[in-house]
Amino acid sequence: MSKHKLSTWQLVLISTGGMFGAGWLFSPYYGFQMAGVGVLVSWVISGLLSLIIGLSFIEIHSKLPIIGGVPRFVGITHNRSLAFVFMALSWLSYVVFLPLEAQSAIQYLGFWWHPLVNHVSRGVELSGLGLGLAVLIIFGLTWFNTFFVTNVAKFNSIISVGKLTIPIIVVVTLIFGFGKWENVVANYHAMPVSIEAILLAITTSGMAFAFTGFQNGLVLASYAKNHKRAVPYSVIAPIIFGGAIYFCLSLTFIACLPADKHLADTVVAPLLGLVAIFSAHFLFTILFIDAISAPLGTANVFTAVTGRVLYGLGRDFFPNSFLTRLNKYHAPQIALWISAIFGICFLLPFPTWKELVNFLSSIMVFSYLAGPIALILLRQALPEDGQMFKIGFYSPLGYLGFACCSLLVYWSGMYNLLYLALALILISMSYGTFVRGSSLFQAFASSWYLMVYMLLMALVSYLRSINSLSFPVDNAIIILIGLITCKIMLANSLPNEQIAQNMQHLKKEVDSFID
Repeated sequence: MSKHKLSTWQLVLISTGGMFGAGWLFSPYYGFQMAGVGVLVSWVISGLLSLIIGLSFIEIHSKLPIIGGVPRFVGITHNRSLAFVFMALSWLSYVVFLPLEAQSAIQYLGFWWHPLVNHVSRGVELSGLGLGLAVLIIFGLTWFNTFFVTNVAKFNSIISVGKLTIPIIVVVTLIFGFGKWENVVANYHAMPVSIEAILLAITTSGMAFAFTGFQNGLVLASYAKNHKRAVPYSVIAPIIFGGAIYFCLSLTFIACLPADKHLADTVVAPLLGLVAIFSAHFLFTILFIDAISAPLGTANVFTAVTGRVLYGLGRDFFPNSFLTRLNKYHAPQIALWISAIFGICFLLPFPTWKELVNFLSSIMVFSYLAGPIALILLRQALPEDGQMFKIGFYSPLGYLGFACCSLLVYWSGMYNLLYLALALILISMSYGTFVRGSSLFQAFASSWYLMVYMLLMALVSYLRSINSLSFPVDNAIIILIGLITCKIMLANSLPNEQIAQNMQHLKKEVDSFID
């Protein structure tokens, strides 16, 4: 296994490349549509929130680079039923990435080959032919990931260079070649800046989704040659560098599009449409190639990550089952194929990119709640643990991170909050039904406060929608709900001695990858 380790550079590229899939092709424009020039503030807030949350991730993964990502730490700090809820939700969030990236690639192909997409009132959705091609992409990438993870990393390193270079070329060419200050002024006056719209755009236009790539390096950190060095770099570098590029991409639309010549709401490919306006043919070809390769490259990475998240769930709850079987390439082959099949199912209820990314953002950010909680509890249980990265103000950061996650989930909207509450209920029922030695009562008794947490946020969102609550009062209430839930979750943790024992148990698993 040692010769199949990942370098720090490969891990950084896995995280950074994960931020430039479908997100950079759609989010800068959709955010501009929703928040106007205020979208620039949205990107800054998104980056800051992601950095606050990411800091807690860095410390706990410096302690122990578990396969399966941050939600698996709930199995160390809390009872098994709550750990199952977080790990299952985390896996579900990763499952959605593969169909989302495949859908993005097909939608951009539809710019030239129209039978791949249908124009509907809510946007652009894949046709039957487009769905069939998306399924083939999912199957192909899953098959590729049944080989060594180093193959995935090498392929990703090649693709990532283009994924990072081309957005920079697009920004420089369009802003300096066709950007005008009068367009910025006109767009500023065309849509009044609204703080509420700025915040809502973070989730609904895919900005929170765009920043989720920084997690990829954490999930695969156990494969790193030097995880204590690789983990901080793989989180901080993508957030800073990626956030700067996304900021500039939205600025491109603001500077280049006159206020009276906005692209249609149902545009298939926003960036291609922008380039077509100025007849920048050389850029058009480069952008089209990247619009296909970038989502597929990101989908390739997320396929590898998703299978290992399910593998981690199997290690904790279904040991010695088919979920934990590794093939001769040390890949969780069965877990990969199960993830692919579930991913295909998401192509049907969420046929448009914006609908799918909104749901994905909410469920992914919910799984982030495990990070701030684990940071506080692991520091209390293991105060002298000598990991390289250590935060001095861990407790305030943990509460702040939990509040940030709560806001990001809330901004996804009432319907997504209800979907999440339903998912929590179904996962708890699954635990009580399928996990040996468990019961439905035990499952609900361990996660009742999370269900109340989601339903309260959905209620606040409903009251805001009918103007019974004003902005920013609704956001202040969400912060309060988040802080109270964080306190309850900390109070329901395992004793420090048990947490320390659980850490020692999982270190044996990690050592099998590090040695």
